Amino acid sequence: MSQNSSSLEGHASLQQHSTGHKTLLPSQTIVDGEVETNDQSHSHARFNSKRALWGFLVLCFSTGPTSGMSSTYASAAILSAANALGHQAGSNKPCPQRGTKISCLVKFGAGEIDYASYTLYLRAISRATEGVLAIFTAGIADYSDYRKTMMMFSIFLFGLLALPFAGLTAQNYSHLTALAVLYCCLTTVQGIYTVIEGSYIPIFMRSTGWFRTSVVGRSDDSPEGKIWQKGVSVSVLALVSSNVGALMALIIGVILVYGRGSYVKVGYFNYLLAITIAGCITILFAIVGHWLLPNVQGKKLDRKRDALTLPFLNWVRLIRCAPRYSEAFKLCIGWVLWNTGYSNHLTLVSALFLEVTGFSRSSGVYSVWSFTSVIFACTGSLTFMFLYPRLHLPVKSWAYTLLVINIVCVLWGCLGISPHVPIGYKHQAEFWVEQVLFMSTSSALRAYNRAIYASLIPKHAEAQFFGLEITLDLATGWINPLVMGVIQDRTHNLRFPMIPNLLLMLVGLGCYGWVDMRRGMEQATVPLVL
Repeated sequence: MSQNSSSLEGHASLQQHSTGHKTLLPSQTIVDGEVETNDQSHSHARFNSKRALWGFLVLCFSTGPTSGMSSTYASAAILSAANALGHQAGSNKPCPQRGTKISCLVKFGAGEIDYASYTLYLRAISRATEGVLAIFTAGIADYSDYRKTMMMFSIFLFGLLALPFAGLTAQNYSHLTALAVLYCCLTTVQGIYTVIEGSYIPIFMRSTGWFRTSVVGRSDDSPEGKIWQKGVSVSVLALVSSNVGALMALIIGVILVYGRGSYVKVGYFNYLLAITIAGCITILFAIVGHWLLPNVQGKKLDRKRDALTLPFLNWVRLIRCAPRYSEAFKLCIGWVLWNTGYSNHLTLVSALFLEVTGFSRSSGVYSVWSFTSVIFACTGSLTFMFLYPRLHLPVKSWAYTLLVINIVCVLWGCLGISPHVPIGYKHQAEFWVEQVLFMSTSSALRAYNRAIYASLIPKHAEAQFFGLEITLDLATGWINPLVMGVIQDRTHNLRFPMIPNLLLMLVGLGCYGWVDMRRGMEQATVPLVL
C-alpha cells in the first residue's frame, strides 16, 4: 500500500511540475501542453486508429449519392419541369427545348419569372435557411456528445428527404412546388453535416500531435510535416469518398437513362428515380459509418437548459474574438467568397449545358457529363494529395494556382455574353474542357481549404470555426443567387449572371494573399474561451 502511495505521489509531483506547479486531478492528463480529462485524451487516441478513419470515410461516402443527385439531377429535374410547364413570353405557346433566344416564363409565387431563374431563386432561399441552421449547429456541436449525434441525425434525414422524389412525376405545378420544397430542404440539411464533417479534420490532425511550432507548409518527414500531410490526406480522402458515393448514384442514373428509355419516352423521370435510389444508399451506409466512427468527447455543457441560447451567445463571443484569430477569419472570408462563386457557377453551367445541348436530347449526355464531372473532381483531389508532399512549394502557392484556373473558367463564360463572340460555352466541346479544368482544381482547392483552415483554429472550437464558413456565407450565399436570378430574369442569358461569380473569386484571391499563415498558426495555440 505504501509503495503504491509513493508511486501515486511521484506521478502527481511529475504532473505538477510539467503543468507549471498546477495540481492535476487523478482523472486529468496532459495532451499537447494542455490539461484534459482522461475521456478527452482517450478520444484523441481513438481517432488515431484505422477504424475511426474508415468510419469517417464511410459516412462521407454515404452523403455522396444524395449530395450528387441533389446538385445535378434534382436541379435538372426542376429545370426540365419548369421548361415543360412554362410558356413563351406574350403567348401561350410552349417553351422551346433548346436555345435562349426566346424567353420562357413559369409561375413563381404570385408572378412569373424566367424558367432558368427558378433554380437560382430556390438556391437563394435554401442557402439562407442553411446558414441560419448552421448557426445553431456550429454553436452547440463542440459541447458534450452532440457532435456525432447531430451529424448522424442530419445524414439520416438527408437520405429520407430524397425518398419521395420518385413519386413526383406529374407535370403540374403541384409536383413542381413539391420538388422545389424538397430541394430546399436537402440543401438546408446538407449544411448541418457539412459543418460537423469539416470539424473532424482537425480532430484527426490532433490525434497525431498538434502544431508545436510555427513552421508553415513543411511536407517532409518531420513531425510537423507529417501532421500537415495527415490533414491534407484526411481532407482529400473525405472528398474522394463523397465523390465515389456520388459516382455510384450517377452510374445508377446512367443505367436508368439508357435502360428505361430516352428523355422523349420517359422525360426527366429517370432523374427522380435516381434521386430516390441515392437516398436509400445514403441511409444504408450511414448505419455502417455510425457503428465504426467513435464518439467525440467535447467541452462540458454546464447547464443543459442553456443549449438553446448557447449557440447565439457563442457566436457573439466568437465575433468579439476575431482580432485574436484574425488570420483564420481572413482565410474564412476568402474561402466563403470563392465557394459562393464556385457553387453558383456550377448551377449556371449545368443549366447552360442543358440549354445548349437541348432538353429533348440531352438526358443521356447530361448523365454522362454529370458522371465525368465527379471523376475529374476525384482525380483533382488525389493528384493534389500525391503532389503536395513531393513538391516543396510555399503553402499559399497552391491556392493561387488553383484559384487562377477557376477564375479563367468563369471568365471564359463571361466572354460569351456578346453575340458576336463565337466562344464562351456556346459549343458542347467547351463544356468538356471546362469540366476537366474547373472540377479538378475546385476539388483540390476545397481539400486545401479544409486542411489549411484546420491549422488556424484553436482546439475544442472545431465545429464553431467550420460553421463560421457557412454562417458568413449567409451574406453572399443567398444574395448572389438572388442577384443572378434577377439578372437572368432581365437578360434571358445565363452568361450574364457569371459576372458576379467572377468578381467574388477575384476578391477571394485577394483575401488569400492577405493571410499570414505563420502568424495564424501561432494564434491557433491560444485557447478560445467562450
